Amino acid sequence: MTEFIYLHGFASGPGSQKACIFKDRFERARLPLTIPDLQQGDFENLTLTKQITLIQSIIDKKPGSRFGLIGSSMGAYTAALTSETRKEIKALYLMAPGFNFLNRWMENMGWDKNRLESIQDLIRVFHYSYNAEVDLNTNLFRDAMYWDSLPLTCDIPTRLVHGLHDETVDIQESRDFARSRPGCQLKELDSDHGLLSCIDWIVEDCMEFFRSKSLMDGNL
Repeated sequence: MTEFIYLHGFASGPGSQKACIFKDRFERARLPLTIPDLQQGDFENLTLTKQITLIQSIIDKKPGSRFGLIGSSMGAYTAALTSETRKEIKALYLMAPGFNFLNRWMENMGWDKNRLESIQDLIRVFHYSYNAEVDLNTNLFRDAMYWDSLPLTCDIPTRLVHGLHDETVDIQESRDFARSRPGCQLKELDSDHGLLSCIDWIVEDCMEFFRSKSLMDGNL
């Protein structure tokens, strides 16, 4: 039996437009798809460790199951990190994956990652689910230092899709990642970071990818 988990992006949630489209399509195909709230009701104190621990707990509660992870942006990066910690994860489908998360934020904020102890405790960021600016604890970035130091092997089948016009995560991140890992496939799309202009194609491509890896056998 294969279980699927959808991981939403940063400052988003399980009710995002992409997540709902995936949920509807998987339900119609009678495929089990879990969409956890990676913020766990506490966006201000979000960290990669908390997100990864949540995903690990979902996997650990279903012994004997295989898992396919679907991630968007930061959720895709989190999926890749989690796959390094659980052998039950058999394949990854990553949309506009937010690789190089820590360095990208450091550059955007003008911070030195070697001096994170000196930055303020809280910053304001726009949250798409709330349609408002909210507080975010910068412990997110201190915590990310640990995960940033770990190599991502992604030695399981991995499919990347990335928009050519992505202004949030440069498509070159995915190109570099796929180029150095023979198990990764990259599809470049005429879209932006949200990928909503291609979402119907993406969902079908995602399901075909998992099917090609024999991860849907026995589910229907």
